[in-house]
Amino acid sequence: MVRPGQRPPSVPIVCGIDDAYVVPLCALVASVAAAHPDPMTRPRMIVLHSGLNPSSCRALAMCGERLELELQLRRVPVDRGVRFPVTGWASRAVYLRLAIPQVVTDEPVVLYLDADTLVLGDLGPLLRQPLEGAPLAAVRDPQNPTVGAGIALPGCERIGVPAGREYFNSGVLLLDLVACAELGVFERARRFLVDWPDEVRLWDQDALNVAVDDRWRRLDRRWNTFAMSALVAQPGFFHHTAEPVMPLADLLADEYTAAVLHFAGPVKPWHDEFAVVPLRQLYRRFLPTGVLAGAR
Repeated sequence: MVRPGQRPPSVPIVCGIDDAYVVPLCALVASVAAAHPDPMTRPRMIVLHSGLNPSSCRALAMCGERLELELQLRRVPVDRGVRFPVTGWASRAVYLRLAIPQVVTDEPVVLYLDADTLVLGDLGPLLRQPLEGAPLAAVRDPQNPTVGAGIALPGCERIGVPAGREYFNSGVLLLDLVACAELGVFERARRFLVDWPDEVRLWDQDALNVAVDDRWRRLDRRWNTFAMSALVAQPGFFHHTAEPVMPLADLLADEYTAAVLHFAGPVKPWHDEFAVVPLRQLYRRFLPTGVLAGAR
């Protein structure tokens, strides 16, 4: 029973970052607080890292205190004997979510969010989603909605994944850690990265899609809405292979109903070169400049 003045039990949000993502994580925390005005009902947050510097830790502590949001840092031990593939704009921090079962052992269910997301609506309906035995719930990737309709898992036949199978984005994951353990999801994901490094294009996302083997619950796109208007403005953008499954016009319209907005891709809204679209100003409203200045 929850006594007056106590926080009710809740599903925590888990994020994984390095020092380069402290600023966007502060923006995410601010958006979570804004979407949940009552401090007593705000989700708790657990931040995974492999060694943040002291100024980063101070910035995050100040952010949590200022916004009255419980924020806990947990360090992930570095396994120097394992080297997962890192390409493009990703850093090794992209794999911190694969350590959730080892580091977050006290929670049966967690909501993983990428640090380049904003929460624009109450997360309660998402956190209450029944998983019904599935290890995770996620949203289909808008640019790789199926294996073969995008860049994900180009060697699908060699690794035993059928072309045309639905493919999820790993930026928002509702995880049943008990079911994940029973199915060996995270162990299978790590094994894929070690055994098939040349087939990896989208890092942990490829690995989790292979490991889950299509046993995942589909979520409405509002829980992981890509900032498509910004992506479209980037040089080299293409969508033609995914268009028959995920029409671009529908994805652009999704921005107006997003509960979780995801700034995927190499150019981020805190970068000067990010496209001048309305979402740029929306994002920058959440940057807690006072907290960041105090952390320098």
